[in-house]
Amino acid sequence: PTITPPATPAPLGCNPAAATINAALGSATATDACGAVTLTPTDGAVGSNGCIRSQTRTWTAVDACGNSATASVTATWTEDNTPPTITPPATPAPLGCNPSAATINAALGSATATDACGAITLTPTDGAVGSNGCLRSQTRTWTAVDACGNSATAAVTATWTEDNTPPTITPP
Repeated sequence: PTITPPATPAPLGCNPAAATINAALGSATATDACGAVTLTPTDGAVGSNGCIRSQTRTWTAVDACGNSATASVTATWTEDNTPPTITPPATPAPLGCNPSAATINAALGSATATDACGAITLTPTDGAVGSNGCLRSQTRTWTAVDACGNSATAAVTATWTEDNTPPTITPP
């Protein structure tokens, strides 16, 4: 018999549903010049290589005389439900009096991020400077997003004293 399997599907992206995998593996048809054909699909186990998953569907066609043929199609996808890991800088010691913007920026620092399944977009966001009397603080928050949309955040806060007013002296 002759089997016509579906086209090999494009990678299915991140974390597809079982129904999506099943649809991608599809259906085959079989013909035989001498009569009816029995076509039986068999799904293999899901294989993994890191975050990449694959599954193969194999069809076996048997004609009335016991002749057989096989064909198969494999679907691949990424399985990633784990957010990236962010490593922020250490929380800085208080910055003292009237630090420059460059000193504050350096104290807030930069973070790194890793993900077991691929590339990450790491975005820093600086909050507004908060105040309580002469005390000031600013927080930098990093958001890491991986290729499958999993995300994580981490933050560091710098503190300092803002005091540009000289003391008042009251003579006796």
